[in-house]
Amino acid sequence: MLILVAGLAAYANSFQGVFVFDDEPAIARNERLKTLWPLTSAMSAPADTTLSGRPVAALSFAIDQGIHGGSLSGFHATNLAIHLIASLLLLGIVRRTLETQAFGDAVRHSAPGLALATALLFVVHPLQTGAVTYLVQRVESLMGCFYLATLYAAIRAQSALFSARLFWCGLAVVTCGLGMATKEVMVTAPLIVLLWDYFFAPGRGRRRLTLYTALVSTWLILAALVASGARASSVGFGFEAWPWWRYLITQAEVLIHYLRLALYPSQLVLDYDWPAVTSWTQAVLPALAVLGLLVATARGLIRKQPAAFAGAWFFLILAPTSSILPIVTEVAAEHRMYLPLAGLIPLAVIVCFKLPRTLAKVLLVGAVVVFGWVTHNRNEDYRDFDRIWLDTIAKRPDNARARNNYATSLLAQGRFADAEVHLRAAVARNTTFAEAEANLGVALSAQGQLDEGAARLERALVLRPEFAEASRNLGENYAMRGMMKEAVSAYDSALKRLPDDVRLLNRVGWILATSGNVAVRDGVRARSLAERAVALTDGRDPESLDTLGAALAEVGAYEQAHAIALRALALATERGNAELSKDLRLRLELYSSRQPFRDSAAGGVVPSPGG
Repeated sequence: MLILVAGLAAYANSFQGVFVFDDEPAIARNERLKTLWPLTSAMSAPADTTLSGRPVAALSFAIDQGIHGGSLSGFHATNLAIHLIASLLLLGIVRRTLETQAFGDAVRHSAPGLALATALLFVVHPLQTGAVTYLVQRVESLMGCFYLATLYAAIRAQSALFSARLFWCGLAVVTCGLGMATKEVMVTAPLIVLLWDYFFAPGRGRRRLTLYTALVSTWLILAALVASGARASSVGFGFEAWPWWRYLITQAEVLIHYLRLALYPSQLVLDYDWPAVTSWTQAVLPALAVLGLLVATARGLIRKQPAAFAGAWFFLILAPTSSILPIVTEVAAEHRMYLPLAGLIPLAVIVCFKLPRTLAKVLLVGAVVVFGWVTHNRNEDYRDFDRIWLDTIAKRPDNARARNNYATSLLAQGRFADAEVHLRAAVARNTTFAEAEANLGVALSAQGQLDEGAARLERALVLRPEFAEASRNLGENYAMRGMMKEAVSAYDSALKRLPDDVRLLNRVGWILATSGNVAVRDGVRARSLAERAVALTDGRDPESLDTLGAALAEVGAYEQAHAIALRALALATERGNAELSKDLRLRLELYSSRQPFRDSAAGGVVPSPGG
């Protein structure tokens, strides 16, 4: 009960957290989560998002969507429930571990209290906010929960009677398989079960070969998911800027940073955008420190020293993300410490246990209170999009991604000059950052700096030719300058990738139907595009109907144009769109007198953020 109370107190203010960073593509814009059937859809996600190739995690969000209707508080409630369950599982694991013969009488007799202290520190530790309050990183906490459940069930099985042993072994295999389908880090779970037996149940391993085999067989699930290439654009060995050796030496710095945060969790950061180590001399000290810890762990493994299990836990769990396999979009991330903390905290608790009892209690209670307070404060940063990114920029001023993400909010607020400052800093820091270049083009275009705005958007398309939003905004830039032929070409590039985008269909259709340049006009194609837009909106969008009316007038179908314009006027009036209603009345007069509409204005609108 104390664990639940502490967790609820620390995370009571997390329910108002907003979507941030990877939440947007993986959850907010993921249409597949809006239905539970077919399951294959609910368990999938767009490529190269956090839920890609992680069907169990994706399904958990789809279930949330079905139960809570996409409520953010519902998502947060599930995240917290997973964290609380994981904390209770850790309580059981630590208690049963400390009660084994690997420890002295004093530790064994105090096992329940030491386990409680461990679980309390785990549940309130501020470093866990990266996997609990940051919604999409449920993939980490959910995998961690399955990981702990696998180990807990395996521990229970080794001392259970036959019938109960079958149940616990079966549960271990099922949770291991679910974990493999949640996140790739689960790959080490069978090894951890084997190591636990090696340290804490010596001589019993031969009786558990069937369990080991069954656990290892769940690697087939992971192999199939990895082979699908769901995250090939962000993970792998084919990245010129991140060869495996550079990623490896950079990870030495990252691991030392993780250890500091575990002990002193201050200056937490949503997105590090960790720079690559550029020279071996830069990596020498952290590499030596990590090597020293690895050697100590290896020696402890040979001698079966219990502390070495914690070291092996730390290094094995971090190995998939902190070794030679580059994850270029996230070189360092606090959520990766969700499970490793479960190995480090018991070490710290046992160290405190060796101190005078009163001092140990004061230190442990004080740590729980302080960590809970820091966690509560950290949750406040997640309650506002601008606040979390300003916090990130303050702590990592060279973080180009953070500046770009904050700038998207500024652009949406119409604060184009402020956005420009951050975007110029972002492209200066990262010269191949297509999203920042595109957003800088938007900020400049909106301020009337159309030539440089176009140059920035064109640069974004050189960096990322398939960038549909950059093509769209380049079209808006051209339209603002009256370059309608070029605008149509840019819009068409965007349409190839966004064929059902109603706004794009209307923009191209309107220009083709109403341009004053006969070389640009194409009434037949304009009609086709407008009809598609009307069909996609079930005939309930007055702008699409307006475009269709103009296209019909351009091909000489004035009676149809008049009828369509009347429908558009009725909808515009119903929705209180006075400006469009006024324009439609003027167009109705033209169609009545059998005249097409010609748009004498440049036709551009303020571009929208594209990053």
